[in-house]
Amino acid sequence: MSRFSVANPGDTSADIVGQAELIVQRMKISDKIDFNNDWKVITIFIGGNDLCRVCTNLEYEPENYISKVKDAIDYIHANVPRVFINLLEPVNVTMLYNFKFTGLMCGIAHIVACNCAANPWTKAAAQRMVERVEGYVHEVNALVDSGRYEKDDFTVVVQPFFRYTVPPHTNNKVDMSYFAPDCFHFSLKGQTDAALALWNNMVEPVGKKRLNWYEGEKLECPTKSRPYLYTKKNSVASFYENDDFSAKNLAENRLLAKSAGSNDQKAVTSSGGGVLLMVALASVAVLALVILGSVLYKRHQNKVNCSSRQRLLLNPDRSGDVRYNGNFQH
Repeated sequence: MSRFSVANPGDTSADIVGQAELIVQRMKISDKIDFNNDWKVITIFIGGNDLCRVCTNLEYEPENYISKVKDAIDYIHANVPRVFINLLEPVNVTMLYNFKFTGLMCGIAHIVACNCAANPWTKAAAQRMVERVEGYVHEVNALVDSGRYEKDDFTVVVQPFFRYTVPPHTNNKVDMSYFAPDCFHFSLKGQTDAALALWNNMVEPVGKKRLNWYEGEKLECPTKSRPYLYTKKNSVASFYENDDFSAKNLAENRLLAKSAGSNDQKAVTSSGGGVLLMVALASVAVLALVILGSVLYKRHQNKVNCSSRQRLLLNPDRSGDVRYNGNFQH
């Protein structure tokens, strides 16, 4: 339901407790939810904007980021019964390096929106950004693995499909149809595929979830023998079962991890000084102002369309209801 979307473009972890308070307030007064008895699915996707600022502000270091995320989840835990929380790993903003040669507009947009990741000044800065992304992912998983939220009527599950995701390519170039004109946010096509990947993670056992999403990914469904969303508790038996699908996921994840390490090293080796080229290309002031104006206008449009994006994430089956119509077994 779009009325439960409390996300705002540009928000960071500093805003997440306020978002948690607002969504709880909206659920309590809604006549569409049996607050005490219905299961609620809440998706938390935060951290990309933090990473875009971390190179200039220590407030966004991994330990500070996860502290705010924990506070928000603790608030939901204390105030809402029967909740399944999807906690998405933050998007790997270092992928913005792939956009470096996609055009002047992308270059200007990234200077404005995420200069830390798109244009690291030195190899050391690029390596530090890779380490911070890894730090965010580690902290998210450590929080959930602590067992803090494993209750009979409450659970938090990390959905890791962004971990090794890279922008789709066509003819060795980033496929821009997946992205908005600012080259930073998803287009409707990108949002749709991300929502599909989220849903597929939800019906995969913990420990056997795929770690990326890709073009043409098929919709997965709960099986007859396990017709429910997976939690850490109900994934225990599945983890020791051998099935072709999970074996394929694990094999692909190992390859992705190896490839990601290689790609990180390439990005670090080739970084530094790229922003100088973009500034030189943008030396015509009028053109730069027009492009920047377009970026800011798109940000405004993103706020208008924010509820549509969150509806995809909160409701991957697009049923118009935050409740899963199948079974939930914890």
